[in-house]
Amino acid sequence: MKRTLAQTLGALCLAGTMLSPAQAASPQKVVIYQAFQSLLYLPLYVAIDQGIFAKHGLAVDKVTAGSGAAAVAAVIGGNATFSLQDPMTAILANLKGASMTNVALVVNGAPVWVVVPKGSKITAIAGLAGKPVATAIPPSTSTYLLQRLLKRDKSTATLDTVQIGTELAPIMAGRAAAAAVYEPQLDEGLAAGDKIIYAFTKHYPGGYAFSTIDMLKATGVKDPGMVKAFVASLAEAEHMMHTNPKIPLDVAEKEFPTLPAPVLKSAVARMVAENVYPANPAISPKAFQNALALQVFIGNIKPGQVTYQDAVEPAFAK
Repeated sequence: MKRTLAQTLGALCLAGTMLSPAQAASPQKVVIYQAFQSLLYLPLYVAIDQGIFAKHGLAVDKVTAGSGAAAVAAVIGGNATFSLQDPMTAILANLKGASMTNVALVVNGAPVWVVVPKGSKITAIAGLAGKPVATAIPPSTSTYLLQRLLKRDKSTATLDTVQIGTELAPIMAGRAAAAAVYEPQLDEGLAAGDKIIYAFTKHYPGGYAFSTIDMLKATGVKDPGMVKAFVASLAEAEHMMHTNPKIPLDVAEKEFPTLPAPVLKSAVARMVAENVYPANPAISPKAFQNALALQVFIGNIKPGQVTYQDAVEPAFAK
């Protein structure tokens, strides 16, 4: 019996020597507040589900804030290590005295599409002149993108604003001629026969910093190792999504069990192919500028008031 106990203890000690330092030490707790539970945020869910954060020595607790502003407020208030939302929300907080920075890209490429219902003869934005278009109640990037597009084209189309996620209802009821939608609403509509007449994803060469990981600037100074591990985990997850299409689909089915499998499969494949899910978490100056320009158009930020250098810390993603 003594010999058996000794052998067991010896085996445990040997196993302990084979663990990496990150595995051997207790994982470091990290809290991230996301604006919403969203299919757009799939890279984060993949990193959690596939144990990538754990491999890098982190125990990540994901909390849904209910809005981008609430997610940013959680970081400022010390309740969260990171937030995930529109990067401009953190920048607007900085203009009011906060000290936050963007460290990693999660959603890229303006993932908004304009669709018309089955049987519609409209094939382009020009065909919407004088007609209502369903879109989310502001503040919403989809609505701001649509407003800028209509203004550029001098279109007389009007906006029918509804709760986000219900944009297809007005076109189903015949109340609107088109709708500006995110995923998975896009592929739900396509499954019913809707048609895409405009894809914002195809009109931003260089990318579009749509949703990013934000933190207090002080966090990067106090605990750079933790930040590096977090961003490295996202990088691994994003690479995985582009090289193994089964993994993001499997994770999406776990996170969104009520959505039909064909809709999920099509939506995830589309967002990988159109680089909505970036291949890596680096926030390029061009992608940042594309997002910033929309805020300048809205009037939330003045021209020249914000720079890439002020708002982005690229070192961790590099």
